[in-house]
Amino acid sequence: MITRINKLKNLGIFKDYQRQGNIPDFKQLNLLYGWNYSGKTTLSRIFQCFERNSIDENYNEAEFEIMDEDGKRYGNENLLIEGIDVRVFNSDFIQKNLKWDGKSFSPILLLGEESIDAQNKIRELSDKVAHLDRLIERCKTLSQNADNKIKQSLTNKAAQIRSTLQLVEAFNRSHLNNGYVRIIRDNHLIHKITKTDLFNKIKTATASDDDKLDKIVEQVLDLQLEDVITRSSEILKQVPEFSKTIKYFIDNPEIAIWVEAGIDIHEQKSTCQFCENDISAERRKELVSHFSEDLKNHKENISGLLDEIKDLKLTNPDLEKRDFYQEYQADFKLHFASVKKEIKTYNKKLESLFGLLREKMAKPFVPIKDISKISDNSTEVQEALDKLNEVISLNNSKTNQFDEIKNTAIDDLKKHFAAEFIDEVGLFRQEGIIESNNTRVENFDVVRSEKVEEIAVAQASISKAQKGREQINEYIEKFLGRDEIKIEVIDENEEERFVLLRNDDVAINLSEGEKTAIAFSFYLTKLLELEDFEKSIIYIDDPISSLDNNHIFQINALIKEFCFKNISTVANNEQFVPKLNQLFFSTHNFEFFNLLRELPFVGGDKRSLYFIKRKSHDESTIEELPKSYKNYISEYQYLFSRLYQFHKSNDKQDYETLMGIPNSVRRFVELYTYSRLPGHRANSTVDKRANKLWGTNESKRILKVFHYFSHSNNIERIMRNSDLLCDIEYAVGDLIELLKNDDRLHYDELKLSLS
Repeated sequence: MITRINKLKNLGIFKDYQRQGNIPDFKQLNLLYGWNYSGKTTLSRIFQCFERNSIDENYNEAEFEIMDEDGKRYGNENLLIEGIDVRVFNSDFIQKNLKWDGKSFSPILLLGEESIDAQNKIRELSDKVAHLDRLIERCKTLSQNADNKIKQSLTNKAAQIRSTLQLVEAFNRSHLNNGYVRIIRDNHLIHKITKTDLFNKIKTATASDDDKLDKIVEQVLDLQLEDVITRSSEILKQVPEFSKTIKYFIDNPEIAIWVEAGIDIHEQKSTCQFCENDISAERRKELVSHFSEDLKNHKENISGLLDEIKDLKLTNPDLEKRDFYQEYQADFKLHFASVKKEIKTYNKKLESLFGLLREKMAKPFVPIKDISKISDNSTEVQEALDKLNEVISLNNSKTNQFDEIKNTAIDDLKKHFAAEFIDEVGLFRQEGIIESNNTRVENFDVVRSEKVEEIAVAQASISKAQKGREQINEYIEKFLGRDEIKIEVIDENEEERFVLLRNDDVAINLSEGEKTAIAFSFYLTKLLELEDFEKSIIYIDDPISSLDNNHIFQINALIKEFCFKNISTVANNEQFVPKLNQLFFSTHNFEFFNLLRELPFVGGDKRSLYFIKRKSHDESTIEELPKSYKNYISEYQYLFSRLYQFHKSNDKQDYETLMGIPNSVRRFVELYTYSRLPGHRANSTVDKRANKLWGTNESKRILKVFHYFSHSNNIERIMRNSDLLCDIEYAVGDLIELLKNDDRLHYDELKLSLS
């Protein structure tokens, strides 16, 4: 029995893992839980090395060491575990053993019983199958002819629609059939249009876009009159400080302006440049004292405000009557005139301020205290502009509706032509031919399948491969709940091979769920080839990919049946022990993990639970399953607990916490919205359900950041400290508030589950 993984180095996401002393040893049953990309498959590949007795070429630089219960160590140089067969199920097993493109693959050979009469019975049954094949082919031909007639008529009608409606986008028989015929077939007559209406509809549908006006941008004005009035009022009241004034200059400001300009000119001169008389030092001192530094600053402030007012004048919006539809031109004219009037008043008030400031510039020592006549009309300007914008909005709405009216006409015409098609081709009669012949084919197929099954039973008595086929098919049917998908045995170059069939045809285009069911059935059956099954170690990595909840329960039941035996003799008190030496299960699905955890396995000391945790973009570790996981039996409850704890946490920028929150939110929202809106529509995505529950803005607010971080590269994105990183805590808060406000009872019950 393997008890420990001591080290993993240069092995995928495990760059340098060293076992910590507080991790419990592996036991007979070992369950490992971890999110996608945490390293679960990488761990399975370690066991695969011991299964194949070789190291994968992708891990040539890797170092690893495991230890058994006797303390013996195994690793790169020692891959042989004496007396133990290791068998691993993971994506590598599927890729190596199965073919999904219709090709044959190696069979599983189980012991079969030979029978002398089997071949004669097979020949007799084969003749009956051949006769049924001829009947089936004739019915298929009749059905196909009717189907071809429908398809050709659809093609012709789609071409007519494209030509009549002058469509530039693709419109073929598939668009016509799926988008219209199937929708209106039950009441198609009501969609037929009279000849008069037909002409008008076609005219509307083929109207030129020249009649459609461009959208008009909403008008915005920068209104700062109130602010500039306030600042002008303050500066007009001010009187600059001075040390000594000359009364003549105060009484004659025009002379003062002239003298002030001349001071700088005469700075290095001793005679007056006007009268050529001497300028005494005393006179020069008197002039400088009059024109103080405070006066200079005062005038500079006035000058700056004058320049600013020049730039604040408003211009009329660049709009004309022809920009509007006829029914809106009168309103446009009215409100546009109002806007121009208010703009004119606004600019006049600026001009009045400008004049007062010019006056103050000329007479700086004379305060102007009352400017109450210059009032702010910004409110009137904005109100007039708002009314003009209302007309613009109505005009733009008509532009938008222009396309809507045209598109409605196109849609009505498509329905009309679809109704014409139904009558012209005699759709219901042709479908009756198809249905009756398909029913006959189904009936013949039932009989044929019975004969083929009898042939298979006869072949199973003389073929080891047929025995393997029987067992695989039994498991597949248990998985899927139907026998549509089967494995059959064929002869290929005188060798028995397996091939996948859907009914009687080679199976291709299998769904991911079907592939999973087939692959795991193949794996379980292949385990029966082991000579000493009870001494084997099996490692099963995520066997539930692409399976829905019903299949998760089925696969759990199958594992229980295959890997465990009931040792209890008391009714309704099942107790199970593994049939083999040691079991490892790893999964990302919390519900499946809980199902495995709930197996009534005898002896709690024979089971260990682990958590595979990705710590960074290139490092994972193996830990004992945290109590937070053990406390919840539902993934939904666990996810809510994580989000609620994060919401209440004081430290929301912790790296390890942030790394897991996006996936938690996305998964929680998927489960919550699906429980609220459990429709079976193919396009029922989590985004669409969230939009329907919370509205577009709220749902985008919550999901945008988590779509960004909840993918395989979320670690790299988080490490880059994206701008969206700071949105995580707010988006979680929004989600909690939505639950609290919109679904209070559900929210309160979830909180109770945390206690």
